[in-house]
Amino acid sequence: MEVSSYTSNIQPYGSQNGTKIASENDSDSARSVSVNKEAERMDKLAEDVKERQADSAQAVEKLSKERKRINEEQRAKVMEQMHEFVSSLNKGLSFRVDEESGRDVVTIYEADTGDVIRQIPEEEILVVLRRLARDQEHRSGLLMTKV
Repeated sequence: MEVSSYTSNIQPYGSQNGTKIASENDSDSARSVSVNKEAERMDKLAEDVKERQADSAQAVEKLSKERKRINEEQRAKVMEQMHEFVSSLNKGLSFRVDEESGRDVVTIYEADTGDVIRQIPEEEILVVLRRLARDQEHRSGLLMTKV
């Protein structure tokens, strides 16, 4: 008996001569098991992402506090260096906030006599800024806008 070259002894899935036939119940239970495993895996991934986000937020907050502390230290050092430099020139330097206008004011003065050499912003500008701030509280000012 001769067997042709294109024939095979492998039976197709679900044939009647003894190979296993897949039933709908078997495939449904296998699908539900795989769906449950996939859902568990997704829940675990979501939980991991939440944990990483919380850790990242804490790290960012920690870095932010550290940077703020370093900036304050650097600012203090720069102010000290400026004061030392100005003192070496026999000049004084003062920083204040003008209460009415809310602006920062820097004054350079002669250390021996106390005479003001330069003020930034100048007193005339502060007068205008004070007036604007005062008038703005009463809803009137130097500039009026019509709508």
